[in-house]
Amino acid sequence: MLEMRPLALAGCEPFAKGKRRHCYVHPDDPDLCVKVVANAEDERALREQRRDLYGYRRLRARGADSVFDRIPAIEGVVDTDLGKGIVMRLCRDHDRRISRNLAQVILEHGLTPSLIRAIEALKRWLREERLLTRDTAPYNVVAVRSGDGDWQLMIIEGWENRTYRWLAWLFPFTRDRLVARQLHKFDRRVSKLTGNRVPDRKRQSRFERE
Repeated sequence: MLEMRPLALAGCEPFAKGKRRHCYVHPDDPDLCVKVVANAEDERALREQRRDLYGYRRLRARGADSVFDRIPAIEGVVDTDLGKGIVMRLCRDHDRRISRNLAQVILEHGLTPSLIRAIEALKRWLREERLLTRDTAPYNVVAVRSGDGDWQLMIIEGWENRTYRWLAWLFPFTRDRLVARQLHKFDRRVSKLTGNRVPDRKRQSRFERE
């Protein structure tokens, strides 16, 4: 029986570095990435790995394909020389460059009309899916650029807010308000990057403000 060797990542440069986890292009498939913890002793990073896998499984259990229009597919878990890694679809622009997060794109391009349209489309999708995420921050959203200059925004982690999950389950009428509240927080974060208020036709209630 052949012994499966761990995927070799130690000699590679991660294309993205978070506070606790790093992302590498899969050595055998340029359309996949591998997310590993930056420090194998970091228990919080390991919890984040488990939380992403758990949240993704719960999304799969919903049975609605539309929820994955803006969430990259997880292909599995693999052993690497840096520990267990989550294998995901890698977001790439039309020219095959690795897509960057929304914060990076805004800082480079500003809040252009095409980005405003993309942000509004993401928010509309979150409302329609009634998806209560853990932290839809600009750095957790990847901006994929198409050949015509438009953008599609993808949420790459933090897909389930476990803090308010049971509240939304016990009182379903609160879910929409909680989603609106998280979108208001998202707008504030985008505004901090640009110094400009993000346009939104939705009025915010007192419950949605922080």
